[in-house]
Amino acid sequence: MTTSLHDERVAVVHDGGLGYPLVAPFDPPNPVYDAVLGLLERLGLDAAQARTPAWNPLGAFVGPGQHVVIKPNFVSSRNFHHRYAQDEFLCCCTHPSVIRPLIDLAWRALDGHGTISIAEAPLEGGQFENTLAALGVTAMVETLRARDGVPLELIDLRDFQIVPRMLLDDVAVAGRSLNVGALERRPLPGDPRGYRTVDLGAASSFAGLDGRCDGLRFHHSNPGLPSLHHRDGRHEYSFGKTVLAADLLISMPKMKSHKKTGVTLGLKNMIGTTNQKYWLPHFTAGAPPEGDEYPVTPPLGWRLQTFLSRMTLPGGHAAVVRFPPVDRREDPFVYDGNWSGNDTLWRTILDLNRILLHADKNGELREDRQRTLLTIIDGIVAGEGNGPLAPVPKRCGVLVGGLDPWACDWVTTQMMGVDPAATLPVGWRTAAATAGAPSR
Repeated sequence: MTTSLHDERVAVVHDGGLGYPLVAPFDPPNPVYDAVLGLLERLGLDAAQARTPAWNPLGAFVGPGQHVVIKPNFVSSRNFHHRYAQDEFLCCCTHPSVIRPLIDLAWRALDGHGTISIAEAPLEGGQFENTLAALGVTAMVETLRARDGVPLELIDLRDFQIVPRMLLDDVAVAGRSLNVGALERRPLPGDPRGYRTVDLGAASSFAGLDGRCDGLRFHHSNPGLPSLHHRDGRHEYSFGKTVLAADLLISMPKMKSHKKTGVTLGLKNMIGTTNQKYWLPHFTAGAPPEGDEYPVTPPLGWRLQTFLSRMTLPGGHAAVVRFPPVDRREDPFVYDGNWSGNDTLWRTILDLNRILLHADKNGELREDRQRTLLTIIDGIVAGEGNGPLAPVPKRCGVLVGGLDPWACDWVTTQMMGVDPAATLPVGWRTAAATAGAPSR
């Protein structure tokens, strides 16, 4: 049960007064629940029975005995000296009140026989359980399991976590925040179904760039890992088998800006489906034309500051010495590809989306689409500025949805005041030609 290859319908619900209900399990009626239903109705899903008791908007994509995966954005790791206030937290993470209607509709489509997984691989330093509890996700899932009998899975797809062990944590010194300590790599249970490595080979957006692949980087503290998986015609990515098992993948990103890609929406949300993020090229070492790490090579002092901020130790651990200004949100210098000239990360994003559309449950690439990908973008409280970790909350009251993630991103980017064809990085303009930007 899949959609057509080029279904570019995009629906938008915009209500400037729309706000999140803050009490789990976010039962209807509430304005967000109704807004999500309105979005699906505008997409024309099961239009003949819309809003009747028999309405089954996801029934064309998944049926009894199948598997639905909901992929939100649950990011909760920031600079040590930045603490989340309520709106700052809400502008970074998908709110569970937006997820709740999709759970109910997925369970209706499965007719009581099947699996629903909420799965996410947050940043390696993210405190997943704390994030879920603070948002109300844990309470929502536990209530729906116990009260309504919905067999929900809540899965942290990571197989390790980075835990801070700070000797000095946010010590104020002359208007700066001093942070000294270590980052401990701790194993996690991971995906209960295990993992699968998928090689895109010649279909990768990195194909033909073999001479450049030695310079691929995830982070300055892990310099060699991406190039080990992108060489000699191989372009490998690791996925949780829970995600690959999906018949319907519901991507639920946050509407916010991103310092490497301009925006982080539906396409980039797929970064959180892989457990091996250190394999993912995020930038290429050096300045143009050889790399895109920074626009020009910065002074030695700046490079030393970047190096000290995370120094690799044996066993995957790291040492940290940071001394950033307390009241400054923007990075004081460009590093790690955090600028509009990044010509690397878009390739990684497209590779992940190709795999999730065309890899079967065993990770084998097929010509036809292997699963439906429904995108619902949460812009009720969006994130503007220094995203994805430290944006400024912006109340937009917007939901965007569709069956083509590129089309959803194209429309949403314009709503954010950005011209996707001219203003975003070169890679995204190339993506428009590759994926086929919708004609609107």
